[in-house]
Formats: sequence, structure tokens, C-alpha cells
Amino acid sequence: MTADELDALARQVVKLEKTAKDATSAHKSSFPAVGKVVCAIEERLNALKSQRQIASNTSLAAYWESITKSRLNNHGLSCAVAFGTFVRTELVSEKDYDLNTAQCLELAAAISTAVGGEITHESVLETADQLKERGKDAAKNLRAILDKVKERKAITAEKAAEMLKAIFRDSHLELVVHAAGAEIAYVKDGQVLERVFGALNLALDHCGSVERQEGWLDKRAKATTPVAGAA
Repeated sequence: MTADELDALARQVVKLEKTAKDATSAHKSSFPAVGKVVCAIEERLNALKSQRQIASNTSLAAYWESITKSRLNNHGLSCAVAFGTFVRTELVSEKDYDLNTAQCLELAAAISTAVGGEITHESVLETADQLKERGKDAAKNLRAILDKVKERKAITAEKAAEMLKAIFRDSHLELVVHAAGAEIAYVKDGQVLERVFGALNLALDHCGSVERQEGWLDKRAKATTPVAGAA
């Protein structure tokens, strides 16, 4: 391969890369527009169901695929939920919808889904305000709203044990102890406190002699004793 051929190939690679990036960007920016179409298709499907012209259990995904011969894009579906929740109910204008990013619209859709599509829900109304204001922290604020309404899955004991192993492995034992000490101050359950202090006593048993432990306590007492004459 000559130098000119290699240079031409290099330029072709860069051009291909730019085309791919542009296509990806265009694809992402198309989600809000896709959402409008998906919402309209779903409304038509619902009308056909009410008129008994189509099976009542036909899903939107199946109906979409029968029309387009392609699977429904999840991002487009999320934007459709946002369009149906906020624009069709006139909580926000279509212009507001158009001016928001796909990211914010998908967060708004997740909030709507989390509250069962209840348009009078406080979180949905807060979300509508964010979509209308479109501030620089809109995505951050929408995530905060979503965190409030999204059901949090409890961490299992096994998962917690795995996380602690990783924390201890990376030398963050002191961080855990300090954080645990702060949390213990808020524990009111007597049985829980009894188990916690039982575990702490067990830990102390592995830390050397009683004299050594008393030495630590003495150092702490001196460090926390007010200086004589201080106000």
C-alpha cells in the first residue's frame, strides 16, 4: 500500500467515524419526535379496542411491530409516556415538550410510571414545573423527584456482606466505623443496641489486652476533656 493510499484510507476511517457519531447523535435527538408518533399510535390502538375492531389484549409493542415490522424502541416509548402524561393532559405545552432533552423527558416518564400515571400527583406536578422551567439543573431535579417516588429495593444481607468485604479490602474500615458510630446515636430499639454493643465488645476482645484498651480510653478522655480556664 502506497503512502497516498494509506492516507486516503485514514481519511476514510475518520469520515466513517464522524458519520457514525452524527448518526448516533441524530438517533438520540429523534427520541422525542418518535415519542409523539408512538403516543398517537397507542391512542389509535385504544380507540380500535373501544370500538371492538381489534383484540382487547393487543399490546402496543405487538401493534407497533405489525405496522413497522420493527420492534418498539424503549427510548421512544418512554418519550411517548411523557407526551401522553404531560402534553395530552395540558400540564405542559407541546413547545415545552419539544424544548426539553430526551433525557429529561425519559426521567419525566419514569416519574409518571412510578406513580401509576396519576396526573394530579404532587410529583407529577413538580415534574411539569421542571419541564416548563428547563433550568440547568433540570435533569438533576427530575432525578431527585424520581428517587422520592421510585420504590427502593432493599439490599439483601448477602449483598451487604459482599459490599462490606469490598470496602474493607480497599482499606476503608475507619470510614465504616465512624459512619456506624454516628448511626448508632440514632438507634432507639433496645434489642438492636444490645446486639450492636455485643458486637463491639466482641471486636474489643480481638484488639489486645484490657490494659491496652484502657490506654485508648484514657487517651480519648484526655482529648475530650475541656482545657482548664476555657470559656
